[in-house]
Amino acid sequence: MRLLLDFGNSRLKWAITSSLYSEGSRLSQKGAVSYEDTAISAWVLALHAVPIEEVWFASVVAPELEAKVLMQLPALASAPKRFQVTAQAGTLHNLYATPETLGVDRWAVAIGAWGLLKQPCLVVSAGTATTVDLIESSGLGEADYRGGLILPGLDLMLESLHQRTARLPAANGHYCVAPSVANNTDDAMTSGAMDATCGAIERMARRLGESAPCLITGGNAGRVQAALGRKAQVVEELVLEGLAIHALNQH
Repeated sequence: MRLLLDFGNSRLKWAITSSLYSEGSRLSQKGAVSYEDTAISAWVLALHAVPIEEVWFASVVAPELEAKVLMQLPALASAPKRFQVTAQAGTLHNLYATPETLGVDRWAVAIGAWGLLKQPCLVVSAGTATTVDLIESSGLGEADYRGGLILPGLDLMLESLHQRTARLPAANGHYCVAPSVANNTDDAMTSGAMDATCGAIERMARRLGESAPCLITGGNAGRVQAALGRKAQVVEELVLEGLAIHALNQH
């Protein structure tokens, strides 16, 4: 069994997967845990009951936090393996002009999306930041990851408005669906952040056409899906799906 770890900004997401190839989701168990010492200790204790042979991890956090978690893992057949951005992952080619600056989470969700769909698609990660990325077919069953957009996440937009203006509150409003219009400041701020996010997604989606699928992951995935004016599917652990595919390709 493989243990897959996604060190996100706010919590650690994990999954267990077998070493065998399977269509669709490759995750047999999954969950999330906060970085608090007691939560990590309880999670690690539970892992002792799982016959783990290999560990892969992707991380966007400080090395010190990675080390605090990794050093507590049960004895394993091999040392934890760090997922990194590559020029190619199976039949998916990385066309990012500056791969050294591409976040590992963006590359992992692209691998996961292509592995699940095997067709051109839009991939949205709605977390602390929101990313909107494009995967296009290059023919003969292969595809190109083109890159896309990075913008502040919903909470970050609202936080910046509150902190950088004298009178705007720490908004906790409702999103007003058209034809409704926000008639108070909290709702206006919340609706503005959501419409800015949906507008960015919709403009990027024009490059593929209305029939192309859209996958959304991240903590705000459900909220964004509900507000979008197009079909979109939430895949909660798309980074881990990408890690699972990457690990299989290494064997």
